[in-house]
Formats: sequence, structure tokens, C-alpha cells
Amino acid sequence: MWSPDGLKIAFESNRDGNFEIYVMNADGTGLARLASHAQRDLAPVWSPDGLKIAFNTHRDLDNEIYVMNADGSELARLTDSDQHDGGPAWSSDSAKIAFMSRRDGNLEIYSVNADGSGLIRLTDRDETDLWPVWSPDGRRIAFESDGEIYAVNADGSGLTRLASDGQRPTWSPDGMRIAFESSVESGGQIYAMNANGSDRARLAVGGQRPVWSPDGLWIAFVTVIGREIYIVRSDGSGEPTLLTGNVGEDESPQWISP
Repeated sequence: MWSPDGLKIAFESNRDGNFEIYVMNADGTGLARLASHAQRDLAPVWSPDGLKIAFNTHRDLDNEIYVMNADGSELARLTDSDQHDGGPAWSSDSAKIAFMSRRDGNLEIYSVNADGSGLIRLTDRDETDLWPVWSPDGRRIAFESDGEIYAVNADGSGLTRLASDGQRPTWSPDGMRIAFESSVESGGQIYAMNANGSDRARLAVGGQRPVWSPDGLWIAFVTVIGREIYIVRSDGSGEPTLLTGNVGEDESPQWISP
């Protein structure tokens, strides 16, 4: 996970015998371990202002979310339940974190202030709600639910189904469009649609995990077969372009701001 300024990378590693959170400079220098515990620390996520890192951990013998400063100081437990809390996602102003939790018996979407106060349950349904992502303006949260895509206001109102066959939604930088992968069509498909679910367009066949470029003009994705990374124009024009061509498998592309 790149820092917002593109100068550092946070990652998980078991190089010391257990999965911990590390950070290093973009050129590979300055390696530092930020968190250390007998239980696993996983999936670091930078706050948009670059000052903090949220991560999943098993250090309380269940799945919880912790937050720390980007240098590893002031470690704090953000969530406190004996159920699954995970998938932290920062709001654009770094003030709130959305996450998924089974604390009320079913996986739902919650939000909490970055200091652990102000917990709000955003969904209350029988379905399984997963992987929240904030709109750039912080007003809406998109998420996947049993193979469909929904969005809800930051206060829990205005729940709307945007797509009946999608997963892993991701907002365009201007908040006007949402890219996602189809959860129904065989082999994986990359789509984009307006933020209200209209004007849906297929961008690529055989792809997963779409990621917007900072200028919103391109979308990177991973192919289902071969695990290669391609880019495609977000307006659907032109054909996808291969970026990698390695013998091995390539995963998890991320754009960094210029």
C-alpha cells in the first residue's frame, strides 16, 4: 500500500516469524517494523493525509482494527468486539473509517471516527455486506452485498442498489462513476457506471479488481486467466493494453499520484 505522497510503501510480512506491519521508502531503503505482536497484523491502509495507518489484527484473539501513526507510535485499538471486524476504509478527510463487522450477528457496514468514537451502524439487513469504500466527497459509501452493489449515505440513510451483479466497487476520483467486476458473468468482466447506477458500460472481458488512475482516465485490472495487469480507458474507448507479460502471476496494481 503506497503512502498518499508516493514516497513510502506499507506492507505485511512474516520475515521475522510472524506477520507484522512494515514500512519502507519507495526505493527499498529505510525498512522499519511498525507493529510487533505474537498474533498476526495484516492489510495496512494509509489515511489520505498520510499521517496514520489502519490495519487488521488478531492480537486480541479475534479480528479487530487498530490505528497507529505512520511511524508506528500511538498504537490504538479502534474496534472492540468478539466478532469479525475488518476491511477498514478511510474517508477522504481522514476523519472516519468504514469497516465490516459481524458484531450484531451478520456482516454489516459500520463507520467510526478515527479516534474510536462515534460508532454508527450503516446497514441492517439479512444479506452479507462487505468491503466498504468511501466516495471522494465523503457523503456516500459503496459496498458489495451477496453479489450486488449498494451505496448508502454516511449517516446510514439512502440505501440504494446500484447493480444486481457486481463486487469490489471503486469510485472514480471525481466521484461521478463507479467501476466494478461482474459477479455473474463467467470469466470476469470489468464495468463502469454512474454513481447512481445508470449508464452502465462494459470495459473489459476477463478482468478483476479494477483500480482508477488518479486522473480518472484509465482503469487498471488483473486478468482472471494468466494473472496479468492491463489498463483500459475508463470511457470504454479503445482496447485494453497489457502492461505486464511475466511468466509468473501479477496481482494488486495500485496507481500513485504524480
